[in-house]
Amino acid sequence: FDELQRHGIEPVIITYNALISACEKGAQWEKALALFEELQRRGLEPDKITYSTLISTCEGSGRLGEARALFFEASSRGFFRKLHAKPRALDLHDLTAPVARMAVRSALEARLGPAPEEGNLVIITGRGKHSKDGDAVLRPAMLALFKDEYPTLDCVQDPANPGVLVVGASSLQRAAH
Repeated sequence: FDELQRHGIEPVIITYNALISACEKGAQWEKALALFEELQRRGLEPDKITYSTLISTCEGSGRLGEARALFFEASSRGFFRKLHAKPRALDLHDLTAPVARMAVRSALEARLGPAPEEGNLVIITGRGKHSKDGDAVLRPAMLALFKDEYPTLDCVQDPANPGVLVVGASSLQRAAH
């Protein structure tokens, strides 16, 4: 990175994304956030990859508050737009597992908050057709999230569509009270 600058080559967003990804692999969330701040100071615009990698870095380091803030910032900037394309459902297609977990956590916060929405929470994970080797990635990640963080909520696979999970309205109502 420094070598590029010494030769007069200015880093671009792809350069920063690669560095942030290296921070993710090394569990260096503080360095990743510092790079994020630096790229913005340089006038570069973060993209979906930047946010997804930062969210993954922070979540993987147990920094859920930072991951949540980044998720909301990215959402407010129009990234993850497809997430709410279907009424009363979260469409997790095209999201990484860490971003999908943040999306579900934020939806559950809204559903379990002071003015909860009525009805089921439908989570579209897909069947894994577009995943490497055709194995579903998001469905097992979401089921693990419910088991580990929301054990009192009933999250079940839709019998008519294995690419859909449903959290029943009655389960959400019980948890909200």
